[in-house]
Amino acid sequence: MAIRARPVRSAGAPRWLALLLAAAPLLAAAQGYTALPQDRGDRDDESAAAEAAAAPSPVLTNLPARQRRSLNGEWQALVDPYASGIGEWKAVWKDRTATGKTDFYEYGFDDGLTLEVPGDFNTQRPELMYLEGSVWYRKAFEHDAAGARRGGRRLFVHFGGANYRTDVFLNGEKLGSHEGGFTPFQFELTERVRDGENRLLVHVNNERRKDGIPAQGFDWFNYGGLTRDVDLVETPATYVQDYSIQLAPDSLQRVDGWVRVAGSAPQQPVRVRIPELDLDVRAQAGADGRARIRFEAPFEPWSPERPKLYRVHVSTPGDALEEDIGFRSIAVRGDEILLNGEPVFLRGVNLHEEIDGRRAHSEADAQRLLDQAVALGANFLRLAHYPHNEHLVRLADRMGLLLWQELPVYQGLDFADADMRARLDAMLAEMIGRDRNRAAVVLWGIANETSPGPERDAALAALAQRSRRLDPTRLVGAALYGPGFDGDTLTIGDPLVAALDVVGVNEYFGWYTPWPVEPGQAVWTPFGKPLLVTEFGAGARHGHRGSEDVASAWSEDFQAAFYRKQLRMLAGIPFLRGVAPWVLVDFRSPVRLHPFQRGAHGHGYNRKGLLSEDGEKKQAWYVMRGYYEEWGAPAAAEATLENDQ
Repeated sequence: MAIRARPVRSAGAPRWLALLLAAAPLLAAAQGYTALPQDRGDRDDESAAAEAAAAPSPVLTNLPARQRRSLNGEWQALVDPYASGIGEWKAVWKDRTATGKTDFYEYGFDDGLTLEVPGDFNTQRPELMYLEGSVWYRKAFEHDAAGARRGGRRLFVHFGGANYRTDVFLNGEKLGSHEGGFTPFQFELTERVRDGENRLLVHVNNERRKDGIPAQGFDWFNYGGLTRDVDLVETPATYVQDYSIQLAPDSLQRVDGWVRVAGSAPQQPVRVRIPELDLDVRAQAGADGRARIRFEAPFEPWSPERPKLYRVHVSTPGDALEEDIGFRSIAVRGDEILLNGEPVFLRGVNLHEEIDGRRAHSEADAQRLLDQAVALGANFLRLAHYPHNEHLVRLADRMGLLLWQELPVYQGLDFADADMRARLDAMLAEMIGRDRNRAAVVLWGIANETSPGPERDAALAALAQRSRRLDPTRLVGAALYGPGFDGDTLTIGDPLVAALDVVGVNEYFGWYTPWPVEPGQAVWTPFGKPLLVTEFGAGARHGHRGSEDVASAWSEDFQAAFYRKQLRMLAGIPFLRGVAPWVLVDFRSPVRLHPFQRGAHGHGYNRKGLLSEDGEKKQAWYVMRGYYEEWGAPAAAEATLENDQ
C-alpha cells in the first residue's frame, strides 16, 4: 500500500491553553456548533457538486481483512472552545500557513498541542477534562496517487468512531460530515488525494445537543474526540463492500444471505467458500451489485459453551476477504428466548466503555473488561448505552459472550424533532452494518428509559420495524422504565411492548424507590413476551462498611442486602429470562456529586458498580456470583481479577 503516515514532533501545550479553557464549557454551550456553510458564494457549482457526492458512503465491512494503513498515534491538535474555526472567520479547515511578510492567520498546529489517537481528548490533558466543544486534529501522510490510479486502486479514510459531530477535510477541501459518537463512517479520497504529502484535518465537537442522540442529559462522561481507530483503506476499483452470511431465522443449517459489490463495475461473479465444510457457493451480482447467497451446510452451532467460528471467504475476480463467522439462531417462543432452539437464561451485566478513568479503545482494554464479566459468571452483556468498540464485539464472538448492542436513544430525546427519525435510521444502519456477522450479538436495543408519548411511540415502533428489515436474524428489545406497584402487583403498561421481541425493564426498588411490600411478595403480571430485568442496582463505595438498611450509608453492606432482596423478588417471576445488574464497574459521571461518589482525582463516579473503578470486588459481587452459579455459571469463572486484593 503506497501510503506512509508522517510522524509529528511538537512541543507541549501552549501556556495560554489552561486560561482559555477555564470558561470553555460555558462558552461552548453558549456558542453552539455551527456547521460549515454548504452553499458558500466563493465556491463554484462543480465544487459544490463534488462535496455533495462525497457524503458518507455505506461503510466497508470487515476492515481487519482489508489492505489498510493505520493513522493511529500522535496527531497535531488545536483546541477551539468557541467552534470559531469551522466558519469563514477563522477558517481553520483551510489549513493555511503564512507565506509573506504581511500574511498571518490566528491559528496554527505547529509547535502546539498533540493528542493520541484513538483516545478521548478529555483525559489526555488536565485542562481538557470538562471540555465540551471543538478540537481540531491534523495528520500528514504520503501517498503514491499516480501509481494507485494506474493500478485502478481506490482510497478511503475510515473512522471507527468520533464523538459527537465530525467534519473531515483533506488538503483544505471538505470531504463531509458525520453525526453520532459510536458508529463507524468513512469518506472516499480517491479523486482528492495528491501525489506526495497530504494533510488530513478533522474537526470533532462533543457539545451536548438538544437535537442530539443522546440529547443533553445523560448519566455518563461525555468523552470527546477521535475515540476509535482511524485507517486509510485501499480497495480495487470494484470491491466487496458488505455482506451478510448468517443463518435464516428458522434454520440451523440454511444460510440466507447476500454480498454487495461496489465500484466501477459491480455486476460481478461472487464466490463464498467455507473450506472446513468443503463448501463453495457461486452467485452473480446484479446491476445494483447485490448477489443473493443461499446454501445449506452441517454447521456446528455457535454457543456460549462452545463458540465455534468458521473461516468464511468472500470474493469476486478482483477482490477477496475472509473472516471468522459463527452460526447460531436466536428466537422467541411465547415468553421464552431460544438459542439454537433451546431455552436460555441470560446471566448478564451492564457495561460502560470505560477503563482506567478514560474511554476504552483498544483490544487489550476490551479483553480486560470482558474478563471481568466472565469472572462474575456472565454469559451476556448489555453494552450500555451506545454501540461499543468493534474490538470488544469481535472478542465476544471468540469468547462465547452474548451481547445486547444498543443505540444511545436515552432520556430526554426530542422525538418531535422533524429530522429525528432520519438520524435514528442512520445510526441504526451503521450499528447493524458493522456487526451483522457477529454471532455474539443477539439483541438490537433501540432505546433506554424513554417516556411514552405519541411521537416517541411511533418513532420507536418504526425503528423496531426498520431493525427487522435490516436484519431479520436478531431480536429487537428496549429497556423501559420499571412499573410502579399497585398493591403487591407490577404491570408493564408501556405501549412500546407491542413492537418488541424482548422487553427490558430497569427497576431500582430498594434504592430510588422504597419497597412497598416484602420483595418475595411482589407479583409481576405476565404479558406474553420474555422479560429481562435490564437494570437494578444500588450505590456503594468500595471498602466502606456500614448499615444494611440505611441507603445514605453508601456501604457495601447496604448494596449486598439490596441485591439479596432483589433476588428474592426475581425468583418469583416465572417469565424472567435474564438479568443484568447495573453496573459491572464504577464509572465517571459528572452528575454524581456526593463525597462518596468522588474518585481519586475528585471527579464524580456512579458507584453502583459491582467492582470499583480499580477492579476491586464489592460484597454485592459475591452475591451475584453465587446467583449465577445457581444458573450454571462454570467454575472457570472463579478466576481472580488482576486488580483484586
